[in-house]
Amino acid sequence: MTRLVRTFAADASEVEALLRPRDDIVAETAATALGGGHRFDLQEGPFTSYSRLVRVSPAAQHEASGSQGQADGIAPRYDVTETVEWRLAVPWFGPAVNLAVRHAMRRGRTGNGTQPVWAPPRRLDARSATVMAMLAAAAMLSGYLANAPSELHTYAADEFGADQTAQGILGAVVRIGTLLAIGVSVLADRYGRRRIVAGAMVAGVACAALAALAPSMVWLGAALLVGRTANAALGATIVVMALEEIPAGCRAWCLSVLAMAAALGAGVVVWLQPFSDLAPWAWRLLFGVPLIALAGMRPLLRRLPESRRFERRGRDVALSGYWRPIALLGGIYLAFGLFLGPIDWFRNEYLRDEHGFSAALVSLFVLGTATPAGLAVYAAGRLADSRGRRIILAVASVAGLGSLVVMFNVSGAALWVLGLIGAMLSAGLLPSLGVYRGELFPTAVRARAATLTGAMGVGGAAAGVLIAGRLRTAWGSFGEVISLLWVGPLVAACIAVLWLSERSGHKLEELHPADAATDPDGSSPPTLQP
Repeated sequence: MTRLVRTFAADASEVEALLRPRDDIVAETAATALGGGHRFDLQEGPFTSYSRLVRVSPAAQHEASGSQGQADGIAPRYDVTETVEWRLAVPWFGPAVNLAVRHAMRRGRTGNGTQPVWAPPRRLDARSATVMAMLAAAAMLSGYLANAPSELHTYAADEFGADQTAQGILGAVVRIGTLLAIGVSVLADRYGRRRIVAGAMVAGVACAALAALAPSMVWLGAALLVGRTANAALGATIVVMALEEIPAGCRAWCLSVLAMAAALGAGVVVWLQPFSDLAPWAWRLLFGVPLIALAGMRPLLRRLPESRRFERRGRDVALSGYWRPIALLGGIYLAFGLFLGPIDWFRNEYLRDEHGFSAALVSLFVLGTATPAGLAVYAAGRLADSRGRRIILAVASVAGLGSLVVMFNVSGAALWVLGLIGAMLSAGLLPSLGVYRGELFPTAVRARAATLTGAMGVGGAAAGVLIAGRLRTAWGSFGEVISLLWVGPLVAACIAVLWLSERSGHKLEELHPADAATDPDGSSPPTLQP
């Protein structure tokens, strides 16, 4: 329990404001009299318990002056003692969030439901906050498992004597795991999101441990293929579950938070990457790190509830009825994957081979560019919810990815500057585009549709890695290859801006007639065709 006590002097208007219920990060009940003070309790907010007690008394100097002070036109002053006690419904990340909450409580109210800049655009309740925190913890593990192959394959290739073409083949084979995750997504729509999250986390850690023991490039590819299948299912299910739990107007913000958590997990790989230079086999140690996560899995999975919308899902619908949005959204993901796959897979190879970076310098480059991008993705999520997804998507595709193209064609200080600019401006891709994986499809098919569209993106990434690997071997440089592949995202951005509509303010039940009768809030909203 956190307790904050403030004692200060206030005039009549300030006291009047203090005696009104708060309506910002917390919604308070009407005041009740308690021991000479006014007590406010929790109506809604991300807390398991909350109370605010305000005691007001005339200030000593004004009490002494009495009626003479009023006759002289001196405004009365009051001594105020405000005591706020709360316990956040935010496991794992509670201490960090509590610092921001304490600051908000100390500064006072924003009013009219307005949220602080660090908070979601709309207030969360206790359940949403708890689920969001647990899914963010799972996203951290997923981020580590997803980034480890990209960061470490170049060191494994050195030990096994594999060239860049072989590395490209490995990258393409590993990404096939996302296609296999489509079968797992069928189980998520049939048996629930929580079971898939649990099974995929365990399988992903087990496969990472097997990768650490791989005797050859073939065995490494096999372990990473199965691990990618589990991790792709985990990532897609986390996104679906979060979008089903978070209120309307916060879905892009939600994805930005999950992206930051995944980036934090991916960053751990980068922080540890310098150890890969200690010995030819040292990269194996980093694949064993996820075993540490086993200690935290049991309490996380014990507290994680099933998605409310899955439990109250309406009638079953055929996936074939949504082939058009699947094809269009999947095509957009595929075009972006053609570009982003090679960027992710060959970045370290590019820095090491064409610029002579050591493992430590590669880590410094990635951390120096990716860390500010974490703040940028958070800002992009809020802006996508408040200003619109399409403008964020357009800026990220043109300015953000364009900066990365130039980065692969320069050297020296410009390499670092453009890497930073590109990482920050392209950060808006995930929240602005990812929300449509939940909004375009009803609950009964959402996991399958989200996995299918994501798989098409990974298919594009696999093709991009193969193309880039072969062209790099033939052309001798990554610069022209990356420039050529940028055409895909530019075309996809044009299609997205013209076709995708803004849906931030609508509940998922408003978007799909099949879900309208299962609104978790108990209402029967009007329906909008997708």
